[in-house]
Amino acid sequence: MTGPKKSVNSHLETGTKDSISLAGHSEMFSRELLNAIPQQIWTTDEQGILNNVNDQVSRDLGIENQVIISAGWSIFMHPDDLSHSLANWNESLETGHEYVNEVRLRFADGYYYWHLIRAKRILHNQGYIWVGSNTNINEQKANESRKDEFISIASHELKTPLTAIKGFTQMLSRQISETKASSFLHRITSQLERLEKLIADLMDVSKINAGKMAFNLAEFDFSKMLRETVAGLQQVYPKYQLILQDQAPIHFKGDQFRLEQVVQNFVANAVKYSPDADLVLIKATLEQDYLIVSVTDYGIGIKPEHLSKLFDRYYRADNSSARFEGLGLGLYISADIIKRHGGSFWIESEQGKGSTFHFKLPLSVGQTILPEVKIPDRYKDKYISIKCNNENGIMHVEWYGHQDMHSVKHGGKLMIEYLRNNRCSKVFNDNRAVLGTWSEASDWAANVWLPLMELAGLRHFAWVFSASAFSQLSAKKSVENEEATSDVRFFANAENAWQWLHALSPKKS
Repeated sequence: MTGPKKSVNSHLETGTKDSISLAGHSEMFSRELLNAIPQQIWTTDEQGILNNVNDQVSRDLGIENQVIISAGWSIFMHPDDLSHSLANWNESLETGHEYVNEVRLRFADGYYYWHLIRAKRILHNQGYIWVGSNTNINEQKANESRKDEFISIASHELKTPLTAIKGFTQMLSRQISETKASSFLHRITSQLERLEKLIADLMDVSKINAGKMAFNLAEFDFSKMLRETVAGLQQVYPKYQLILQDQAPIHFKGDQFRLEQVVQNFVANAVKYSPDADLVLIKATLEQDYLIVSVTDYGIGIKPEHLSKLFDRYYRADNSSARFEGLGLGLYISADIIKRHGGSFWIESEQGKGSTFHFKLPLSVGQTILPEVKIPDRYKDKYISIKCNNENGIMHVEWYGHQDMHSVKHGGKLMIEYLRNNRCSKVFNDNRAVLGTWSEASDWAANVWLPLMELAGLRHFAWVFSASAFSQLSAKKSVENEEATSDVRFFANAENAWQWLHALSPKKS
């Protein structure tokens, strides 16, 4: 008996050595492969601790691989990029979703260079690791910077002679009484004002791109500002009826000049795209804890595929500069101003019938949301209601009114809690009473909320759309997750959503 045992043990020992040898060769091959790639490549363990960098990292940073691994990325990163980068990295570690960020890394020559950093979590040896790459995008960033600098310099240089020309034109108009000459001067003045607006927009865009758009926050009479702005615009557009409706007395803390600029841009946009109509309605109301401003026109309307892009820089829905003047900057600038005030914007439009542009500003930020009902299987407050049915495993959720990042996170966390505690696997998510948009929260929903819902037991999710096109876009973006395992379906009709959920297998499916 002794002989065969030794033989078996010897064989197993040899097999183990062979496996170790193969593993060693595989690891060596992987290391050589990474070192052959002319791009920075790195890996971390599941907790995000750096454990390997290729030779390209060492060459660029001018430090040995092991020193870089021991020190981590933070000492090579520009101080202004560090906090944002760490916040994104921690979120990726928490959710397991791809990490993407742009940061500046200090090279061996002491200069910082922009890099696009991407990292994905992959399964490796019965565990997870993160594999990342740093792509040098410094040249692209430099080109963008030079372009923005050119726009800024050109705008300033154009502004000086424009001011002089405008001044001389005004002097001439006071001295010339002949009708024909006066008409020509009026046209010149009109075109100078248009050029002045284009230059101002270019200057604002360069400030936004450089992060230098300044805001002077102070409490002011929003109602008065709106009245005076509309009255001034009526002089600019005498052929149109600009009607201010249902204006409530409102005081708001913000930058009065910049918010006036938003109203001007919204009205100018309404006039521009209403060549065959002459009515523009402007309204300001208080709803929930928000100030809502809307501008309605009865012009050409907007195709659904253009809605989400209208606030992009240089985007023009018509794409016809011959028909509609402008650079497509007004709404882009407005979007930045609104976001910097903690607000959001959305559009409701029907092609051939007109559009309504809305923006929403919070009157208070981050207030505690108090429940009206809170029991083990039911919850309700002013933003959301939740009812859990233990018979069929369906959680019924209704959302109300205007939503933002604070209210969506609040409601999303409650959904996770009630789904898990009541052992539900199906959700009826009713958005029909939702107003406007909540796009600022959609990335959080896709990358944090949805994975946590699935961990809590979610299998099937019926999402009933709001009538708002922007809310629908937010909903679709909220479940854009390549690693999602649940079955999420969208419905315009609530009854169809119920039928789908009830047709599924019972609670423990």
